[in-house]
Amino acid sequence: MLIHTVNHKLFGLIDVSKSFIIEDSEVILVDTGINSSSANNIINVLARREYSLLVVTLCILTHSHRDHVGGLASLKKLGNFQVAAHEAEADDIEKSTGIEVDLKLRDGDILPCGIKVIYLPGHTLGSIALLAGNTLIAGDALRGSKKGLKPSPSLYTKDKDAAYDSIHHLTMYDFDKLFVSHGENIESNGKEALKKLIESLN
Repeated sequence: MLIHTVNHKLFGLIDVSKSFIIEDSEVILVDTGINSSSANNIINVLARREYSLLVVTLCILTHSHRDHVGGLASLKKLGNFQVAAHEAEADDIEKSTGIEVDLKLRDGDILPCGIKVIYLPGHTLGSIALLAGNTLIAGDALRGSKKGLKPSPSLYTKDKDAAYDSIHHLTMYDFDKLFVSHGENIESNGKEALKKLIESLN
């Protein structure tokens, strides 16, 4: 399994969010960036892998915030993939994008390529992470920095206590790499970095 990071920037300068392309027995997209330019970024990264958008079978959305779903409508016009999101997030996604959520997910669901859905309420009511092989794709439950992991800022978090509980919940899972939608990905010892964050929060 290969996982490719797609960085989205405003005006080509300001980091906004990331998408991830999972390349395995199927090609799966995680999150779509903030707008049609983000959609073009995804298409360009696929092209560098010698793929068309038409090979993508599934787009998983970690939550409904615009910087994660803003490119969905543009991609859906050109692609033929199903859209998946947690059941608590589906209505907000459909209202903001005009695109139907085909698969309404729950905690523990297993998706193609063996990807496991981890329900992480707090940042939003229906936020999820994904366990893909030895990689945790944490969405906005965590942020990366050169000094390690951080929680998502309180300003953008619906329920801070639930968000902290969700961070603790992630220790139940085994992973090495930890990819985040904002900040630095962790390429090894991701679970150890998570434990260090939890120690700092206690």
